[in-house]
Amino acid sequence: MESFRNTDMKAENQLSIFMDRCFYSKLLDKNGKPIEFIRKSDKESQLNGIDVELITNGKRIHIDEKASLYYSNLMIPTFAFEIDSIQKGHIEPVEGWFLNNDLATDYFMLIWPNIKCEKSKDNSWIRKDLKYLNNDDFTIVEAMLIEKNVLQNEVEKLDYGKSYLLEYAKRIRALQSNSDSSYTEKVDNNIKIMYSGQLAEKPVNAVIQKKFLKKVANAIYLISEDGFARIQ
Repeated sequence: MESFRNTDMKAENQLSIFMDRCFYSKLLDKNGKPIEFIRKSDKESQLNGIDVELITNGKRIHIDEKASLYYSNLMIPTFAFEIDSIQKGHIEPVEGWFLNNDLATDYFMLIWPNIKCEKSKDNSWIRKDLKYLNNDDFTIVEAMLIEKNVLQNEVEKLDYGKSYLLEYAKRIRALQSNSDSSYTEKVDNNIKIMYSGQLAEKPVNAVIQKKFLKKVANAIYLISEDGFARIQ
């Protein structure tokens, strides 16, 4: 079983540098003044679901960044939200970041990145390996800001509330207890439940259609080295 945590952390760090440089540092309030932001890298903030803190109009807004780095350049029409997973030091599944309301997260920043390509040994063009990713390797990044509570409520309106999703995950784990492969069940046109037994954390995710997320989003941005544009 694989854990890609080291590669993930390196790639996420480079993405955070890109986001700080090309997005957060350029945000302005309604009066045209820069919005203060703080990148939170300490362990307590990370465990509490805070990557970025925005300070505007006297309020502090906590953002948890989530990026589909392994699916970069593929323009996937979904995003995966963790229901539960097996964390280090735990035997039983731990409630995932999507459902855990003890976390301080106010908003999710969902990120679909595109990355520069390079020539392989056979002279074909391939996406740059995430292990060697630099912050200037990102080309166009799509980012969607969604209030956590609002998204949870909208999913619950589809009859997929917290209790239902946790029970669904429990049932899938029981069915797949001896499996080291992935398994997916389609719930409806908006959501699939996916178990990734090949990963060390064995997460169960709610994979939600992008078209549904767009209806819930507070804002959608396209971000590049030249700056960003709000497209919704």
